[in-house]
Amino acid sequence: MSVEKDVVYHSVNGRDLKVDLYKPEGGSVPTKTAVVLIHGGGWILGEKGMMTPLASQFAAQGFLAVAVEYRLVREAAWPAQLEDVTTAVRWVADNATDLGIDADRIVVAGASAGGHLALMAAAELNKESKVAAVLSLFSASELTVSEVPEKGKFNAAMLLGSDASDDVVKAASPYYQVSEGFPPTFVLHGTKDWLIDPVASLRLYEKLNDLGVTAELHMVANAIHEFIEEPGMTGPMVSEIALFLNRVVIDPAKWAAETEEHNLFAKGPEALQALMAQMLEQTQ
Repeated sequence: MSVEKDVVYHSVNGRDLKVDLYKPEGGSVPTKTAVVLIHGGGWILGEKGMMTPLASQFAAQGFLAVAVEYRLVREAAWPAQLEDVTTAVRWVADNATDLGIDADRIVVAGASAGGHLALMAAAELNKESKVAAVLSLFSASELTVSEVPEKGKFNAAMLLGSDASDDVVKAASPYYQVSEGFPPTFVLHGTKDWLIDPVASLRLYEKLNDLGVTAELHMVANAIHEFIEEPGMTGPMVSEIALFLNRVVIDPAKWAAETEEHNLFAKGPEALQALMAQMLEQTQ
């Protein structure tokens, strides 16, 4: 793996915003796929270096990992954070050839507050078809500014201000921004997460499923917030994500053909009933 740090992707008010690029061994990207990684920290702290463990694992599995710097709310008010992330994704798309990827294979991923931004960015960029898939890692999906949030909602007063209107809160909540045609989404959460209730991911998955969006939900038993950064968990979790991306982004035709060839249930209920009837006749 090679790492190129502090590449400027945008400048705003004289402030350079940067990304770190984690490239697979040898420099080429065999999957032709970039994973844009957005760090957490409650929108008020954190930095792109926090994504190094995840980025390293993605690079090891053949992806270009792009860890993004964005302005925190202490520096710029919402929606500056979303603007920075969408700008970073556009930069990756615009530089796809130089980065060794396909412009239609850009995945937006984030953990915690970063997952919220990933989902929001995908909704915003969906009009431009620049996102191939979304990875939502223990993210808030429904925001509130209530000091005592309802189950499954997350107090985002630090992002929106304690006096934010219902319309502002709703507009910043991924649950209300997803729609038909939303990119395929991988949702990951720990069942013992006490910071962001796993119900948030469950509700998001259910809505995506109702909308007909390709979505996959992984609830990890007894795991708490940010569990994917635990050394023994990072590799296996990225492997699960890599399988999802292989199936829905990189080579969906291969996996569809394999299902058709090897899975009896792919033929549908009528074919299965006919086969069972034939087997019963043979045993009589």
